[in-house]
Amino acid sequence: MLAWIESLPFLWAVLFFWAVGIVRTSIVFGLGRAAAEGSRRSMGFVQRVIESPAYIRAAGFVNRWGVLAVPACFLTVGFQTAVILTTALTRMPLTRWIPAMLVGTFLWGCIYGTVGMAVVRAWLANPVITAAVVVTLALAGVVVHLVTRDRSNAAPEDT
Repeated sequence: MLAWIESLPFLWAVLFFWAVGIVRTSIVFGLGRAAAEGSRRSMGFVQRVIESPAYIRAAGFVNRWGVLAVPACFLTVGFQTAVILTTALTRMPLTRWIPAMLVGTFLWGCIYGTVGMAVVRAWLANPVITAAVVVTLALAGVVVHLVTRDRSNAAPEDT
C-alpha cells in the first residue's frame, strides 16, 4: 500500500488521507453519539469514558475553544479521538461539527500526505536514526510536561 500512496500525485495523496480522516472521524463521532443516546440504558461504559483524564482534558479544550477545537485537534497526536468523542457526547450540532470536521480532516490529510509520508520514507531508509529522533522528541515532551506540571502545581508565594 505504501508504494501505491507514494505513486500518487501530491493532490491525490492529500485527498486520499483527507478521505481516510473523514471516514475515521465520522465513525468515532457516530459511536460517540450512539453511546450518548444509549447511555440511559448502559451508564457504566459512558461513565468510565466521561471520567477518564483524556475526556476531562478534551472537554475543557472543547469548552474553551468551541467548534475551533475540532480542526485544532487534528494538529495533535493522541488527542483527536478524545476531542471527537467529547463533541459527540456533548451533542455538538452537526451544522457546526461537519464543517469543522472537514477543515480538520483536510489539515490532517495535508500533514499525512506530506510530512507523514516523509517520516515513513525516512523510517524505512534508516530506522535506527528515526527511532533515535522519535525517542529524543518523546523524552523532550516528557520533560516539558513535567516542568510545566511542576510550575502549575507550585503554590503561589505569599507576599
